[in-house]
Amino acid sequence: MIPVKLTLEGIYSYRERQTIDFTRLTGAKLFGIFGPVGSGKSTILEAMIYVLYGTIDRLNTEVKYNLMNLQADRLFVDFEFVAGREGRRYRASVESKRNRKNFTDVSSPKFNYYFEEKGEWHPFTREGLIGVIGLTVQNFKRVVIIPQGKFQDFLMLRDKERTEMMMELFGDLRQYDLSESVTTLETETRQQVTDFRGRIVGLGEVAPETIQEKREKREELKTEEERLKEEIREILSREEKLKTTKLLLDELAVKKETERQLVDMQPEMERLQAELTEYEFCLQHFQQPVGNLEDLQHRSGEVRLALENLRKIGEEKKEILLSFMKNFEVLQERYGEKEEIRKRMERVDAFIRRLEVERECRDLEGRKAKGEEIVVKTRQEIEKRQEESKREKKELEELIRVIPDMRVLSDIREWFTVRQHLLTGREKDGKEKKKIENEKEELIGEYIALRKKYTVIQHLEKVEGEVWLKACREQTESVAERLKFLRKEALRLGTRECLATFAMELSEGTPCPLCGALSHPYPLHAEAVEGDVKENTDLIVQLENEEKELSVLTSRLTLLNERYRVCREREDQLEAAMKETEEAMKKHSDLFGWKTYSPECPEKVEEEMKRAAELKVRRERQEGRIARTGEQIELQRENLEKYRLRLDEIDRLLVQRRAQVELLAAQIEGLDTERYESYGLEQLNKVLTEGNRELEKLEKDYAGAVEKRREMELENRKLEGNIEEKEREFIRLRKEEESVRKQLGSLLKGTDYSGIEPVKEVLKKKIHIQESHEKINRYNQQLHAVRLRRIELENLLKDVVYDEDQYMTLQKEISAKQFRERELVAELGALDNHISDLEKRYASLLEIRKELTVLEERLQNLQLLKGLFRGNDFVKFVSSIYLQNLCNAANERFFRMTRQRLKLELSEDNDFLVRDFMNEGRTRSARTLSGGQIFQASLSLALALTDNIRHLSGCKQNFFFLDEGFGSLDKESLSVVFDTLKALRDENRIVGLISHVEEMQQEVPACIQVENTSERGTIVTQK
Repeated sequence: MIPVKLTLEGIYSYRERQTIDFTRLTGAKLFGIFGPVGSGKSTILEAMIYVLYGTIDRLNTEVKYNLMNLQADRLFVDFEFVAGREGRRYRASVESKRNRKNFTDVSSPKFNYYFEEKGEWHPFTREGLIGVIGLTVQNFKRVVIIPQGKFQDFLMLRDKERTEMMMELFGDLRQYDLSESVTTLETETRQQVTDFRGRIVGLGEVAPETIQEKREKREELKTEEERLKEEIREILSREEKLKTTKLLLDELAVKKETERQLVDMQPEMERLQAELTEYEFCLQHFQQPVGNLEDLQHRSGEVRLALENLRKIGEEKKEILLSFMKNFEVLQERYGEKEEIRKRMERVDAFIRRLEVERECRDLEGRKAKGEEIVVKTRQEIEKRQEESKREKKELEELIRVIPDMRVLSDIREWFTVRQHLLTGREKDGKEKKKIENEKEELIGEYIALRKKYTVIQHLEKVEGEVWLKACREQTESVAERLKFLRKEALRLGTRECLATFAMELSEGTPCPLCGALSHPYPLHAEAVEGDVKENTDLIVQLENEEKELSVLTSRLTLLNERYRVCREREDQLEAAMKETEEAMKKHSDLFGWKTYSPECPEKVEEEMKRAAELKVRRERQEGRIARTGEQIELQRENLEKYRLRLDEIDRLLVQRRAQVELLAAQIEGLDTERYESYGLEQLNKVLTEGNRELEKLEKDYAGAVEKRREMELENRKLEGNIEEKEREFIRLRKEEESVRKQLGSLLKGTDYSGIEPVKEVLKKKIHIQESHEKINRYNQQLHAVRLRRIELENLLKDVVYDEDQYMTLQKEISAKQFRERELVAELGALDNHISDLEKRYASLLEIRKELTVLEERLQNLQLLKGLFRGNDFVKFVSSIYLQNLCNAANERFFRMTRQRLKLELSEDNDFLVRDFMNEGRTRSARTLSGGQIFQASLSLALALTDNIRHLSGCKQNFFFLDEGFGSLDKESLSVVFDTLKALRDENRIVGLISHVEEMQQEVPACIQVENTSERGTIVTQK
């Protein structure tokens, strides 16, 4: 990950918006962030972690309130960076706001994530972003952005936590954690073996001979079906001929009836033809002239009515105009007084404004007196707060002095935690052992119950599942052999029973149906065979029942043996685990090296931890109180300045308002002020509003009256023109009407019509010509077609004879044979399903037995692998190789930093040791290093870790931020560390440093300065 830009606003001491452009800083490969203690340097790292992961270590659940600057109303962080194998740009932002009405109410933070593609930002998710980075927040703080207190985490982690971290950082380690996978596979395989054995029992026995018998039965039914279908086809052919004859007879009767109905309709068709001919003649010769005459008569009537109406309206308009002109003259006289009313209202308005300004002057004088009083009180409150701040800081110094060493207490509590974990594991193993013993006793009880129930194993006194199962299988094989012999014997006895039946029907001189002999001196008697058949059948039933019982017993013994074997395996594993726990308990007891505490008294440690926590809380509260007191002092100082500025503003406004009073007094000369002195402002405003409204109404009424007069005069002139136009149109229409009447008179000459009225009656009928012609034509065609078909049918049926009884007999015979056909189809379907079921079951049995053999072999192999991968031993072994490689890589720098005096090594428990060449090369725990040496070792390990991560991620560049430890180094060690960091630039590495040590700025090619000011909060300056 490479940072590009970070924007901060309203977070911790960052009151105003500050933007850090990392482009120049990362270009220098080594850069620093410098500033005094408490200036806000570490906030830069915490803001990056917060916007990416949504968490802050040093705050409680009320992050949204405690994170926001107390003088800010908005928290905003925006972080742009480059990450992933493709080097794509990503962006993360968070924002929350303070409720202006409730200071302590801060909205929940709103996180947004984006990725850049083709110059545009597209929405993304936090989960996707973390996946691109490839680290959890804990490991991110160990290898990328390393805040205060986290730099030495990897060096000081316990074996378990370090192994988990290695598995996360190096994903390929997870492929060696095979214990759970093997256990899952073993459980699945064992379940599959049990399922397959149960499926074999469920399928039962299927013999190939039974399948063959069913197939032969099916062939017999198929032959009968084919014969029946042939008979049905022959009968259906005869039935079809009779059916055709019956349909033709029915059709002939229908055609005769249709012909009679059509002949009855002939007079109606002739009358329709005559009406149609007359209507077509009148339509052709008279329709247009008659229509023209009626149209002219209608139009002239309408014009006459309109003319009469216009003349009446003209008279009414003249009377209205005369009345309006009288009112207009009165309004015109009032309009001349308009200017006098306007001047009076302007003076009233100035009088009102003078009263308002005088009242505002009185208000300003009152506010000035109150403001001066508040300024005095605020000064006194500031002095009181300053004394309180001094007292609180003194109490904080005393509290810091008595807080215990949390690092020592944390190590002791960690020892007790591991000890309790081991004790809990031992107790849990004891319970599990007892549980396994109970399960074994239950299984032995089930074995004994089976022995009491089944005679085949009652002679076996010792409970041995495999011996019992072997005896059961041997008995099953014996019963199967005896059943096979008895079934063959049953077939032979069945044949003899059939021969005895034939022998009962033989008589002397009649040929035998089997051999053809006429003489039968020694016939077979049925009584001699029936006894043997019954005895053989009873034995078969008895052995089949015994075979079923043996099958059930075999299944139950198989399951019991498997369960007992699993119990024994669990017991062996548990004994090994209990032995390991005891050894771990002994080793852990030897690690206790704190003389002031007892390994048998964890309560004292907890009490000290509790006391330390309480003191820490008191310290945090005291620091909070000091910060709040300082903020309150600063806030009151700002308020005091605001009050002073506001008093100056009030003085300026008083001068302005008094000048306005003098100016307005000059504007009301000529107004009868004595009349309005007793009026209130509301009453004066009412007088002004009514006067302005009267003036506005007068102007509006006058303008409306002038416009209305013009419109009325125009309307009268327009009406006179309309009357003249209607008179000319009426005369023209009368002349056209007379011309059309003369034309109709000439057309009626030479016809049978006496006048125009009969013609109108014919035209009123409105006959549909085309539809009538089609109706007549359809009638003629239909009558012709029916007659032709009747004659054709009579010729066809001339010599044909139809027998209804014969037709009904054939239909009954067809129904009976079709019913039998359906019965055969149903029998064949059921038999096919039964054969298919038998074949599938037989095939399934063969396949299941084959798969069961494979699964049993696989289960044995998995049980062997399970023992190899038990616990995390294999993962720890591979992890130790990775750690050793990391240790070797770290020593390349650590050995040089310590001037060839110290070297990192790994213990058998994968814990870090230090080989001290100043003390004959002996080893000691890495926890015994000094603060500066721990920093050097942690830096070396961090660089080795990031080297590996860069190699795995495929990134050409790598980056990490460091905020710890430089103050603990002497000048020479600091020089060695800087030589190492500078050398990283040649490896295309980017390193960011945070420190308050001013001398370091000379060693860094690019840096930014962070300063916390009382006026603006933290300010960032790039150098």
